[in-house]
Amino acid sequence: MKEAAEPRRSRRSVQSVDRALDLLEALAGADGEVSITALAARTTLHVSTVHRLLATLLRRGYVRQNPDTSRYYAGAKVSTLAESRSRYNELRLAARPLLQALVGATRETANLSVLDDTMAVYIETAASPQVVRLFTVVGNRVPLHATGAGKALLASLPQPRRDALLDRTELRAHTTKTLVDRASLARALDDARERGYALDDEEYDDGVRCVAVAVGPIGAPIAAISISGPASRLTKQRCVEFVPQMRRAAGELAEALRAREGTGT
Repeated sequence: MKEAAEPRRSRRSVQSVDRALDLLEALAGADGEVSITALAARTTLHVSTVHRLLATLLRRGYVRQNPDTSRYYAGAKVSTLAESRSRYNELRLAARPLLQALVGATRETANLSVLDDTMAVYIETAASPQVVRLFTVVGNRVPLHATGAGKALLASLPQPRRDALLDRTELRAHTTKTLVDRASLARALDDARERGYALDDEEYDDGVRCVAVAVGPIGAPIAAISISGPASRLTKQRCVEFVPQMRRAAGELAEALRAREGTGT
């Protein structure tokens, strides 16, 4: 099967980049999840070409796949590429002053993350003013089971959805402290849900500690706010002391989003 003739492009264009962007635009313009055959029809590309490009976009986090339907949809990472009127952009804009206020109060790096399939993705960050500090890259995807933000999101999910995600998650050890036993992780998530915050006690990176709280109601988390820093400075006691400020910020962020949705802005 030959691919349909495409509109003539500039000689300076790179065909593989053009095709990947065509796929992203088709996904962004779709109403929900899309199959490979539907994407091939929308982009006039061969199914094998679509499959090959999707594999790369999936690996980079720009595309996600529903394992139950095998259909594809645009990943959360796409939202970090441009300032648009997407829900993630509204979330980022509303979160920025709150994250900056947390940095001012704690002098540690503050982050905003959202659930992206079996990972968490950072969509906003405010850096610590200290010389020794944590640098978070917007768009970076991290494992749910080994990070504060990831565990805060997991802990707030309905039990069936949490279990379904963990069934598809590789509980890989990133440090000697990573929780790789399913039962131990489940107990830690139950504890986090009960106390209202989650800890990453050097479970993702040696020498790094993180505390996180979910944004939104139990059962329907919107995002997670986290504070990260060197474990030598960000002690467990300091993590607990920061929780009330973080929970207030999470509440203000959720309220700001409700207000914006209510006014349609």
